[in-house]
Formats: sequence, C-alpha cells, structure tokens
Amino acid sequence: MDNRLFLASFAAVVVFAELALIQAQRDCTAPPPPASPKICCPWMDGSTTYNDTIYVECWNRLSHYPLVPIPGGGLAGGPAGCASDCLFNYLELFDRSDSSGTKLIDFYALNEHVREISEPGRYPLMYLALRYCVAEANQRATIFSEIQQQSPPVVPGLDNCNPISGFTMSCLHSYAIRFCPDWTPNEEEGCDELLDFYNQCPLNPY
Repeated sequence: MDNRLFLASFAAVVVFAELALIQAQRDCTAPPPPASPKICCPWMDGSTTYNDTIYVECWNRLSHYPLVPIPGGGLAGGPAGCASDCLFNYLELFDRSDSSGTKLIDFYALNEHVREISEPGRYPLMYLALRYCVAEANQRATIFSEIQQQSPPVVPGLDNCNPISGFTMSCLHSYAIRFCPDWTPNEEEGCDELLDFYNQCPLNPY
C-alpha cells in the first residue's frame, strides 16, 4: 500500500475513534459537572426572569415531594419539578386547548411574563430560549401527561406533578448555558466540561 494512503487511512481511523470517544464520554442521565453556571456565564448572574417570590413559596410548600421512577425509565417530580408546576399554575401559564385535555405550555402567556420581569438586555436570549423550549415541551405533552397519571401517588391523596413545567425550566437553563453570550472558558472552574455536557445532553431524556 502507498505510504501516503496508509497514513491517510490511519489518521481517519484515529479521528473517528476520538470522535466516538468524545460522544460516548457523557452519561446524560447523570447530574451535570459541578461547575457554577453563574461563574462560567456571567449573563446568568443577572436579574431573575420569572417571579421568584412565588417560586420560593411553591418550593417551601412542596419541598417534601421526592423523585419517583417513571414508566420507561428515568425520574420525575421532586421539589424542583413540583415547584415549577405550582409556579406555572399560579401564573396561569398553561393552555388546555388540546382536545384531549393534555396540559400544554401557553407560549404567549409565558413570554409576556418573562418580558415584563426581565431586564431589557436579558430578554432577547430568553425569547429565543422560550420559543425553543416551549416547542420541545409541548411536543412531549402526551408523555408528561402519562407520567403524571401512571406513576404511583407520591403523597397519598394528592395528584402527582406534571413534569412539563419542570422540563421547560430545565430546558431554559440548558439553553442559556449552550448559547451564553459571555461564556468564560475557565478551566480551573470546569467551565469547558460544563459546556460540553450541555452541548451533548441539551434536554432531559424524555
């Protein structure tokens, strides 16, 4: 074999192997790396983009909700998921126009709330994140409804939380990291590792 052809073939195999290794190194069911998003993305250290007073009230009331297994694998519920459901219900951010009664996110109501509460410099990125995440959440609405109905009650006598709002909040967080306008590649803080995680695992595994 011609030496140049052999070297080219060998280089292609090495590159392919390295790419495969990179793609396989992230377990998207695991928690993200412990780097601080606010250090890696100073944009995220600005003002809140939702009514956090109501969210804290919801969190304090629902913090006893544990995570529960869901059909097909994975977990749902938990304090954050239930607090998000509580927040969205309180702010009337759900649209039940679906003929089956499936809970959907009302993009226009959520966008208006975020626009009113966000600083002007933070809103443009949030608008793009909302468009993306609400669409992704609503595509999974039937799955979320099934999870809520099929999972055993977490607290006897109470309905389980619908995961759609928690998914939306998690997606917005992920989007902000992936498209952060002032990302700081601080190796000491693990920022590159955090960004790599969210690029490979951009959404909850539903």
